Amino acid sequence: MKKIIILTILLSAISFSQLPNLNGLKICIDPGHGGNNAANDRRIEPDPGNVFWESESNFQKALLLRPMLQARGATVILTRETNNYPTDVDPTLTERWQMANANNVNWFHSIHSNAGGGTYTCVLLKENIQTRQPAFPQAVDMSSYIYNNIRAKLRTSAAGGNIPGKSGVYLDYTFYGGTSGGYNLGVMSGLVMPGELSEGSFHDSFPETRRLLNNSYRKTEAYAILNGFVEYYKIPYDTLGMIIGSQKNGTTPLNNIVVRLLPNNKIYNGDAFNNGFYLFDSLTPGNYSVVYETPGYAQDTVRVVLAAVGRIAVTSPTDNATAVPRNTVITYNFIKQMDTAFVRSIFSINPSVQGTISWNAENTVMTFTPMNLLGYKTNYIITLAGLGNTLQPTVFVDNKTVTSNVAAKPLTLSFTTVPLPPSVQTTQPVKNDTNFSVIQNIGIRFSETMDTASVRAAFQISPATAGTFVWMSTSPPLNTLLWKSVTGSLQYETNYTVTIGNGAKSAANLFIDGNQDSLGGDQFVLKFRTQKQPSAVNDEKATPHIFSLGQNFPNPFNPITNIVFSIAEYGSASILIYDVLGRQIETVLNDKVTPGNYSVQWDASKYSSGIYFYKLSTEKFTSVKRMMLVK
Repeated sequence: MKKIIILTILLSAISFSQLPNLNGLKICIDPGHGGNNAANDRRIEPDPGNVFWESESNFQKALLLRPMLQARGATVILTRETNNYPTDVDPTLTERWQMANANNVNWFHSIHSNAGGGTYTCVLLKENIQTRQPAFPQAVDMSSYIYNNIRAKLRTSAAGGNIPGKSGVYLDYTFYGGTSGGYNLGVMSGLVMPGELSEGSFHDSFPETRRLLNNSYRKTEAYAILNGFVEYYKIPYDTLGMIIGSQKNGTTPLNNIVVRLLPNNKIYNGDAFNNGFYLFDSLTPGNYSVVYETPGYAQDTVRVVLAAVGRIAVTSPTDNATAVPRNTVITYNFIKQMDTAFVRSIFSINPSVQGTISWNAENTVMTFTPMNLLGYKTNYIITLAGLGNTLQPTVFVDNKTVTSNVAAKPLTLSFTTVPLPPSVQTTQPVKNDTNFSVIQNIGIRFSETMDTASVRAAFQISPATAGTFVWMSTSPPLNTLLWKSVTGSLQYETNYTVTIGNGAKSAANLFIDGNQDSLGGDQFVLKFRTQKQPSAVNDEKATPHIFSLGQNFPNPFNPITNIVFSIAEYGSASILIYDVLGRQIETVLNDKVTPGNYSVQWDASKYSSGIYFYKLSTEKFTSVKRMMLVK
């Protein structure tokens, strides 16, 4: 009776046509060694008459990898196109990095299959001998992605590495000489662009040698290297997945296996190299049956569910971004339809930011819109924690960390803000107000901390009116409120224009954005008209003939203000307070009242600075006015 061991790897995603690809990227792939030449190659004979050179598996991996990269938009150059000693063109190590430099490629990768024996994967990169640091820091992350992908796909053993936090990644000079140093790998010694050398599997170590004789196994490593580039450049995985396995009798791999995949009715015919390996790729997510039909063994069937891996393909802003504008809207592009309630429940942002979460129609793009501007020069960390539980039974892999697709882990997005060009957020009066009180102050609230001297120099009011400047502080940012306190009163029934010229700037030395197009250097203009002059003054004790709601005073206030109103008929009346989002926050009055003139107070001690609204409601009259609390 046969026994079967199945290793299943799921590589699945749903891509978006608008997401970035490898277009414009030039990559030089170097198949290590060459030409079945004992002078610079490794020869092994796993079975009598079966001579196997390391250069051949390296070469075949490169041939398989090239079209994969090209399909994602990259231009690919191989350092050699044949592997037939002595007739092939076998470049020297120096000629390989010179070829990469001469073609001005963006990246260099050398494929090898032997890390000095054993069963571990590792990736080496060029070390700066003087500083003992990576010659190209970018290669550290790329090497880590490639290392993790190879291990996840081939199920090889782990390696320690000599770069903190990067398992399996080694600086070459230290790797070959310990603390005293050794030498740089010749194939990378003269590179002027990032590069690395992968020792993905083990030409000299059984049973790995036998697996490397299988071209489908080599293709699996090509997929792994491809996904390293995909991870590094933060683009979607392939839309399709794969099922990989090995058929064995006990612990002995079988030869000439026959494996059928249903419902596709694909058949995989194995080789005679004692590896039992099989691969089905280009599979859509779904339910499959793997049927073992190898002659001489009883037929057996294993059910496999190929599930799309819920991976974030693109975030905006990108992880570790700096100079992020404070008005940024945060988006997550997922590669599959999401359980929106679940994602909302695991979403958090630190420092805390109030905002709203929305989704596109397909529930694949999540948008977080902050209620206010983000903090000034603030580092934010957004976390999606707890991905992959029973509510959302899908493994998630972020752009930074490749796992073996068997364990969920939190996804984090970190970025730092910088100030925008300062703009005007709110004004008193509002633009084009036609009934502004002549005894009110003119107020302007900026989005950023301002350079007060430049604002004072840029401020003009027409008709000219004497006044003083008073800066009010909120936290944070500071000094964002300017009040033009007028000596005496404004004129009745007069059109006023307040201008802040383009020389006004923020404390960060960014010039004012007067028209709110996110570009500094244009003036801000506020126009309004004052109220009509009253023809007579009513006796406060006289019974009013109309309902009215007056402007609160003082305004702005801190923290107590008076609200005046008039009631013309007996009945119910209420004074309600609302915040800027329209939420009722307090009831100042709710009672039956007789005709008369009234004044009530509102104490806003427990509320923060900002715009508020107060509303008078009776059975026959409703009026709303706004006020500003400044602490």
